[in-house]
Amino acid sequence: MLKVENKDAEHFLALLEQRVAELQEISHYPKNNPDEINFDDYSKFREMMAECLSFMVIIERRIGLQGEGQKQRLLEQFETLTAAVWSILLDGALGYLTVICERDHLPLGSEHVFVQELKTLHDAEKILGEGRYEKHLVSAAMEQRAKAEEILNMVIDRVPEMLNLD
Repeated sequence: MLKVENKDAEHFLALLEQRVAELQEISHYPKNNPDEINFDDYSKFREMMAECLSFMVIIERRIGLQGEGQKQRLLEQFETLTAAVWSILLDGALGYLTVICERDHLPLGSEHVFVQELKTLHDAEKILGEGRYEKHLVSAAMEQRAKAEEILNMVIDRVPEMLNLD
């Protein structure tokens, strides 16, 4: 049974790596098309994000069932992919929030996007700040974390005005 689970863990990590590449591509939409934010494109981003995060739970469980020798190697690969997923989510959330924050008021339907991406930004910053993931971050992701904190503070300051809570 352990051999099957080991192959499953390795296979799942390879599949996650493919999904990460797809997520990366989808996450660039707001930066490349800031005037064309489309809820369908945003939904694709969120669906791929949910798929990756759910898949990560399954993979982490499979890795936990491994013997120590295999576990460490698989865990290292898993942590690298986890850092990549959260870096991409951070980048995508920043893209959507940046486009939204440039507007005086939230366009119809974008309040949902705003709230979701604010949470994603917060979650990504929290996860990427964990020591076990920091070592897997490239310098661009480190810069994104600093930018995320800045935007998060700016957005939190503007929330009442953007959501018409005044």
